[in-house]
Amino acid sequence: MGMMSKYRIDQDFKTFGKFWEDGNEGNEFTGTLSSRKGVTRLTASPAYGALDDSAIRAALSQMGTAREIQKRSSIRGFTKLGNCSLLNIVSLGGDGLANFPTMQGVSRDRYRAMRTVMGLHIESSDTKVLDGAAYYFSKIHHLLPLPWKTQLTEGESVHTVPNKSQEVFRFASSYLDAEVICEVFEGGSNKARKGVRIKSVPRVRITPTNPKSVDWFASLAFRLENFFTLILGTSVGIKHVQLFQGDNAGWLIQAVRRHKEKVNFQTWVRCTNSDASKALEKWLSVPNDDQIIELTLLGNVRKSSLFGETEFLTLAQALEGFARIRFGGSKRRAAKFDDLIDQTYDLFSPILANAIVGEKSDFRLKVIQTRDFYTHLGNPKGSSAVKTMKELFLFNKRLIAFLRGAMLIDLGIPEENFSEAVIYQATRWK
Repeated sequence: MGMMSKYRIDQDFKTFGKFWEDGNEGNEFTGTLSSRKGVTRLTASPAYGALDDSAIRAALSQMGTAREIQKRSSIRGFTKLGNCSLLNIVSLGGDGLANFPTMQGVSRDRYRAMRTVMGLHIESSDTKVLDGAAYYFSKIHHLLPLPWKTQLTEGESVHTVPNKSQEVFRFASSYLDAEVICEVFEGGSNKARKGVRIKSVPRVRITPTNPKSVDWFASLAFRLENFFTLILGTSVGIKHVQLFQGDNAGWLIQAVRRHKEKVNFQTWVRCTNSDASKALEKWLSVPNDDQIIELTLLGNVRKSSLFGETEFLTLAQALEGFARIRFGGSKRRAAKFDDLIDQTYDLFSPILANAIVGEKSDFRLKVIQTRDFYTHLGNPKGSSAVKTMKELFLFNKRLIAFLRGAMLIDLGIPEENFSEAVIYQATRWK
C-alpha cells in the first residue's frame, strides 16, 4: 500500500514511523502503527535504560494492579504510508521489563486511537480545518444511473465511458451551509489474465462554506448511511471517507458496526433523481434532537439483532417519537399514544396502511396492549396483544415496514414509488 492509496474506513495495515504528541513537538519517538478492523494502535519502540529511583517506583506500582488508561491529546506522525493523525486517543500505559538484580530496564508506551486520519496532520477531532469530504458506500450503485452508455451492434456491445464523473443531483443545504453533490464515475481494473472489468462507483461530496471538523464530517457519514438504508431497504455500509484540506487529502479510519446482508431488489424505493435530491436535503435538515427516531429504526436494520421483546419496545418508542415530532406542537404534546398511532396510520392511503399492518383499530389495540404487557409488570395480556414469539417476530417486521413508509412519506417520496417495497417488506416473512 503506497502513500496515495485509498483506505477503507475499517482498513487493516501495519507500518512504522516517527511520532509526537500534540504540544510536545521536539520529543519525537519511533514506533509501529497498526490497524485492525479500523481500530488503530501505536506501540513505541522499546527504550533501554538503567533503573533509577523513579523507574523502580513506576515498575513496582504496576505490579499486580490494572494499568491506568489515560486520555491524551492527539498524536501526529510521519510513516512509511505518509502523514497520519491519531485522534481521540488513550494511553494504555507502559509495557516492558525490569531486571532488579542488574538494575536494567526496557520500556515502551502503547496507545489506542478511536479515530485516525491517514494522509493529513490534524490537531484534534473537533478542530475546524477541513474543506470537504467525499463518501463512498456499498450497494447504492444499484439505485443510481450507470456512468457509461452501452450500444448494441451486430455481434457485440460497445461501452462508452466518459473521462469525468457524471452528476446525479446537487443541492445547497441551508441547514448544513454546504453544497451536496451525488455523482457516479467509472472504476474497475485492467488485468492481463482477467481482462477489463468496469464498475459503477457512486460518491457523495459535501463542501461546507466554512471549514469543519473531522467529527462533523464523520457524523454525516453515518447519517448518509441511514438515508440510503431507508431508500434501499437493505443495510448500507460506509466504505471510504476522503477528507480534503486545501490541496491535500486524507482518509478516515475508525471501527464501524455493520449488519451484512444481500441486496433485495424487492425492497428498493424507485424514485427520480429529483425526488431523491429533495428527500436527502430534508433528511440532512433534521435537527439533532429529532434524529433519535432515525437512529432507533435504522439502527435495528443496520446494526443489531435484538430479542423480540426488546425490538418491539424499541419500535413502539420510535413510533411514538415519530408521531410526536411529525404532529407535535405546544397543543399536541400531551396527545395520547392511541391518537398518535391513528395520525401516523392516516399518513398512508387506507389500502396501503391495511396491507402493511391491517385495519386501523386492530393495529392500534395490538400496539398498545402489547406495549402495556411488556412495560407494566403483572399486567395480563389484552385480547389484542401478540400471543406467541412467532407472532411478535412477524408483527415487528410489519412495524419496521410501517415506520419506514411513514419516514418516506415525511421525506416527500410519493406513495406509489414505495408501496410495493414496504408491502413486500411487511409480508415477506409469513
